[in-house]
Amino acid sequence: MTKSASGHSVVLTGATSGIGLATARLLTRSATHLILHGPELRSAVEPLLSTLPGEARIDYLHADFDELIQVAALATRVGELTGRVDVLINNAGRPGPPTRTLSRDGYETTLQVNYLAAVLLTQRLTPLLRDGRVVHVASATHLSATLNVDDLHLERHPYSPTIAYARSKLAMVTHALWQARHPGPPTVSISPGVISTGLLHAMYGVGGAPTAHGARNVVQAATAPGLPTGTYLDDGEPATPSRLARDHAAQESLHQATTDLLKPWR
Repeated sequence: MTKSASGHSVVLTGATSGIGLATARLLTRSATHLILHGPELRSAVEPLLSTLPGEARIDYLHADFDELIQVAALATRVGELTGRVDVLINNAGRPGPPTRTLSRDGYETTLQVNYLAAVLLTQRLTPLLRDGRVVHVASATHLSATLNVDDLHLERHPYSPTIAYARSKLAMVTHALWQARHPGPPTVSISPGVISTGLLHAMYGVGGAPTAHGARNVVQAATAPGLPTGTYLDDGEPATPSRLARDHAAQESLHQATTDLLKPWR
């Protein structure tokens, strides 16, 4: 691993299934301290954790991203486990539900779990991310999405699971590009490829590559030396994100709207 990723701690969200679990399996062979997050209680994932290879110290923390107070509590618990985070991988995500659904905080749940939770966790962990890197696991579906900051919760826009999902990933990429222009930890975003996961099959009638393929792309984004902040990787290769994500005015508008939505938990 590179210097930035081989230090004290790597934090990986959404680590109990799909690409996240495959990524955890790779990181346990090289990281010194791996802090894994999942929505399940520890008792439910203990058998899974016991199968992870390698000699890394592993800590598991539970949090349901459908409730942002749990995201804030997760950040606090990470700080109790380590004084430094070398890499934060915001991988946790969910498919869009069949019908428009609100989180316990009253926000469109796909946007909250896939985007707002990642931004809040990053903000709360920024003091620990000295020389660290943030990786937002996004999706190439963001290329087809639009995002109206006056209707982030899809109250007026026609709803579909794929629209909700693609918009949340567009928000992630847009935020990463905003962060690249402002003080804070270096942030990159990636599409790990079309990977065969439960999330993919919940929304799209297509196959995909094995989860290990996506995991290698995530680890590359986390560890590749000299990767400039703001880089967007698509299936392991530098790529151009959507025009909307690159628009500075759109970035600022989303940042302000996000700040307002997260104000109670900052």
